[in-house]
Amino acid sequence: MQHNQIVAKHIAKLRSDVDAATSQDDLLDIITQVKNHQGPLDYRDKITHGIKWLLISASVLSIVLIFMRLGYEQVEPLAKLVIDYSCYWFPVALSSLLVSFCHERGWLPVPMSVNVSLLVAAMVAVAIYVPEWPKIYWALMYGFGYLISAGEIDDKQFSLWLMLIIVSSLAWVWLDYRANWRKHLSDKIFLRDALFNNGLKQTKPSPEDKLDALEKQFVEFRRGNGSRDILQMFEGDYQGQQHSFSYKLYHFQYTVKRKQTSSDGNGGYKTKTVYEDRHRYGMLLDFPFAKGLCIDAEDEVKLKGSVYQEKYQTESNAFNDIYRVQACDKISAARLLSPAVIESLIKLNQNFISPMVEITADGRLCIASSSKLIIEKRKHSLAKPDEFYKEIAGHTELKRVQKLLDAIHELMRLSDNNFVNQQTTAAHETVVDSSIKMEVNN
Repeated sequence: MQHNQIVAKHIAKLRSDVDAATSQDDLLDIITQVKNHQGPLDYRDKITHGIKWLLISASVLSIVLIFMRLGYEQVEPLAKLVIDYSCYWFPVALSSLLVSFCHERGWLPVPMSVNVSLLVAAMVAVAIYVPEWPKIYWALMYGFGYLISAGEIDDKQFSLWLMLIIVSSLAWVWLDYRANWRKHLSDKIFLRDALFNNGLKQTKPSPEDKLDALEKQFVEFRRGNGSRDILQMFEGDYQGQQHSFSYKLYHFQYTVKRKQTSSDGNGGYKTKTVYEDRHRYGMLLDFPFAKGLCIDAEDEVKLKGSVYQEKYQTESNAFNDIYRVQACDKISAARLLSPAVIESLIKLNQNFISPMVEITADGRLCIASSSKLIIEKRKHSLAKPDEFYKEIAGHTELKRVQKLLDAIHELMRLSDNNFVNQQTTAAHETVVDSSIKMEVNN
């Protein structure tokens, strides 16, 4: 087995161990494995790095030479070598990257240096025995540029430059990822450790938590006019002084499509579709203290046609300036939005961007915002195993997650009449009923 294949096998084993870890101790064992590992853990990529820099240099030179060869005969020999003769060297470079990718996975047992020599020999044979090859190559290059640019590029030289940019960029990203596998695996270890420390476990959405089911339950998940997806979901339990509950923490992505008009440079205008990915983070849980209510600080979601047909405003101008409230009926909204709850929701807006609190008719709560919940970053990595070991052995608190959980617990506490002063509650409901009657009469 070749060196890179052995390295790939070792790294794959470490990644598998991280995925299978069930405790902090398991993660600490993996860090110790890396520190005392028997066998290579670093790739040898001299040939592929050389090809990468060849492609990057060619992409820079080609765009310069494309313009210079129009007015400077002196650059013509170099332009022919880089551009015109690319039909011979570029396929070899591209094939070498593909062969390296396959070789690492054990699909090609022949050493990399031998593979490159065979590719060069194959290209020489094509040049000798297939005289039509340059025409075939440039026809393919022209078609690629025309297709990928939707007709904007109809010059074969610019098509070559575009291809060089794409291939060199992919090679850079691929080789950088391989060289920095410790960084990426450290991120994964740190996240799993943070989840363990905070009683969270990554999970696949249950049938009621899949996107199509969530769209039916909550208007929160009807955002955007393009694709939608639940990227991550975690489950955990919260133990409060007065309430305990199970919850799901999620990361939701949706796409907003819009038309953008700009000048075409010839006195006219052209329109293109722009896609913008947006993200929301929140929690799902049972909330038996209220039903049929949507409290939204962003006003992006269209509530027309939803179950929330009744608009409601509180006596707090500060609250009304932040939130719009719609409910299945005004009495439910008024009974939930006591002065203490209003104050709690104002504080929620101070801590999170564009919060939304939605309680379905069957008492399920979705509380979400545009603020990322898991923001903690590691300080060390597997590049320094001893320091990383000490960091993972400690405790990482997910502060925003805890802050949102505390806000939910406060909302429960203030909404549950078993824990609210009965006289205050009765007085509040009297005021609520009177205000609703006055509104109806008006």
